[in-house]
Amino acid sequence: MLISSQTLYAQSDNEPEIEAPDSIVLITPSKKVLEVPAFEKFNPDTIQLGENDQIISDSYTALGQPYVYDALHSFNRRRMDNFGGYLNDKINAGLAEVRSKGFNSDLKKLYIQIDPSTLTVYWSAVVGPSLDGRCYMHVDSRGSAGGGLPAVQKQCPRMHRLHSTMIPVKLLEFNDNVLQCYDWHGTKLDSVTSRINIQQHFYKYYDPQIGSTVTLAEVAQKDAEMMFVLASTPTKAAPAVRYKRYTVKQGDTLSQIAQKFHTTPTRIKNANNLRSYLIRVGQSLKIPG
Repeated sequence: MLISSQTLYAQSDNEPEIEAPDSIVLITPSKKVLEVPAFEKFNPDTIQLGENDQIISDSYTALGQPYVYDALHSFNRRRMDNFGGYLNDKINAGLAEVRSKGFNSDLKKLYIQIDPSTLTVYWSAVVGPSLDGRCYMHVDSRGSAGGGLPAVQKQCPRMHRLHSTMIPVKLLEFNDNVLQCYDWHGTKLDSVTSRINIQQHFYKYYDPQIGSTVTLAEVAQKDAEMMFVLASTPTKAAPAVRYKRYTVKQGDTLSQIAQKFHTTPTRIKNANNLRSYLIRVGQSLKIPG
């Protein structure tokens, strides 16, 4: 179950723009300014709970992060810098707590909202004893900011392979066209004329061995051992983003430079806060690794 905030926006890797000769006048049609309605936050206290169910609620904001709309859909965490809301990890910890009380665990409901004016994600999850006899051990998800359904579907098979001994059950297809109040660097826009499509597919995984070849008590013991290991392991700071430097030469285009360094024009553009894909001879560019 989802609650959405706010059609489709896709960020593309364009070739550098070519300036028109003086004799040609280019007229760009103005875009319609979109109204940003007042945000109404969902109240998790209104959720009806079964006996021994519990609610896990949290939020995170992408404002101030690199590539804000990529950060916005980092419901768990992104590989680039580990930024995210850690939604999956927090729900998985809740599922383990349910098992510690002697119940097969289940993620029953998931509510998600996005406030476009503050780039904040709010979420609430209901975990509790399973009602279908299965023990759901994990929740995992994959998504995209602007890539659409094909970008999400491409990632899901790899995700399922990470849980190859378990059976996936789709819980939620989150799909929200978020009003774009900021550019991708997090600068507030003077007017809102576009939307960014945020998609995330959530799956919960049950273990068919529990109750047949493995007992719930054995699973709960492994959960406790894992939690002890995690609590005893010092956390590592997120690695700093590394950049190379390149000086633009005569005849260079952003696409050629990106191909040379195995990256994309958009990543270089964002890393250097460029207003367009135009570059000039002698310009020093940061190349993201």
